[in-house]
Amino acid sequence: MTTNRRRDEEDGSTRKLLMVCHAFPPTGGSGVQRSAKFAKYLGELGWSPVVWASNRANGLPVDESLESDIPVDVRVVRTGDVPRIPRVGLTLRGVTNARSLGGLGRAAARFATAVDWRLKAYRDARVFPDDCATWARASVEPALRLIETECVEAIYSTYSPVSNHTLAMELKHATSLPWVADFRDLWTDDPRYVESSPKRKEEARRLEQQILEAADVVVAVSPMQRDILAARVGGCDAKFVTITNGYDPSDFVDLDDEAHADRFVLAHVGRLDTARTKPALFEALAALSGRLGEQRGRFVLRVVGHCNSETRAKLESAGIAVEVVGYVSHAEAIAEMMRANALLALLPTGRNAESIICGKLFEYLATGKPILVVGPSGGECERIVRECEAGIAVEYSSEAIVDAIRKLIVGWASRKTMVGCDARLLRPYSRVTTTGQLADVLDGLSPKANAVREGAGLEAAGV
Repeated sequence: MTTNRRRDEEDGSTRKLLMVCHAFPPTGGSGVQRSAKFAKYLGELGWSPVVWASNRANGLPVDESLESDIPVDVRVVRTGDVPRIPRVGLTLRGVTNARSLGGLGRAAARFATAVDWRLKAYRDARVFPDDCATWARASVEPALRLIETECVEAIYSTYSPVSNHTLAMELKHATSLPWVADFRDLWTDDPRYVESSPKRKEEARRLEQQILEAADVVVAVSPMQRDILAARVGGCDAKFVTITNGYDPSDFVDLDDEAHADRFVLAHVGRLDTARTKPALFEALAALSGRLGEQRGRFVLRVVGHCNSETRAKLESAGIAVEVVGYVSHAEAIAEMMRANALLALLPTGRNAESIICGKLFEYLATGKPILVVGPSGGECERIVRECEAGIAVEYSSEAIVDAIRKLIVGWASRKTMVGCDARLLRPYSRVTTTGQLADVLDGLSPKANAVREGAGLEAAGV
């Protein structure tokens, strides 16, 4: 971080940044953390955030403890959602039960499910790019008034949802203010991206291209993802930068290592469902159960976060001890990490999967516990774990997963536990450091910035 980031020394004031974040604390979930931590530390770096958020974020949990992390001088403007297209099919399912329809209940329920699927497809086709689109459209005029009254100097938005970016793009076009588009995940290039309609996929690709071209700076969370996005806009490589996710040192103050001594607990912290697991994982756990023999009771897989019934059943059928905690607050999630003997990160596979760095990896690193990463070979997660000497990275191979877990268990049993990340290697991933990188980007775009940018690109400003 450069030395002139603390305040504008000429007048002691800070510059105003509008942060477009549909989901913001007390809304919880891993995706909220990035923008919330930026908002926490930007005030110390010359930028005063004004957050434009929604009253509610459907489908996301509530974590009221996160609000205490937001400085009192950060203004958060919350707006209501415009009513969405009703999901009639859900109402149909709600009334199709044996009590109301007698013997036809089961058949009627199947019919209602089929109707709901078609209605959902119809609804999704009309609401573009996502179900926050009405919120974004209704936000344009009031957000423009806020920009004027607050004397905002720059705009930041984060994906997802895409509607954060579409709102920010409208505000940029109306005001000519500099705009930073933050992609905490890839969109149409993400391996998890699925779109059944070719027309809608084409529209999404076109909108994404408009966002990439209109933004003054595009931020990605890994070097590979930066390169993927930059390749979409020829001749503008300098405006694409990498700012990884990170960990907040204040979240780890006075935390003790509470790892279990009588059993080996491998913890997966975060959502775990069929989209995040592969057959090789279940095969490996079943094989491990057989190899552990009488000692299998001392091995526990602990899932902290949502785990759907199908995935839970597969885990339990593998013959190992499984504990599912469910969703917990962010503070409790970190405490769960500290109680584990080792930490598990499961990555998706497919096109561009190697570019993904799961957000929890950095908090895993901060615990100092050994990490087992299962995912594509040569990926960004593997690179970081190896550079930080923080654990083991293997592909989705049953034998490789078994060998990795056995290595961790043997080390624990012999009291030669594999060490995790050294604290000195953590510094680049501190939220203070990453927020400083964002402040550097914003300073380079601000009229008050000292850096001269014409013809030099972002590198001249130390990005």
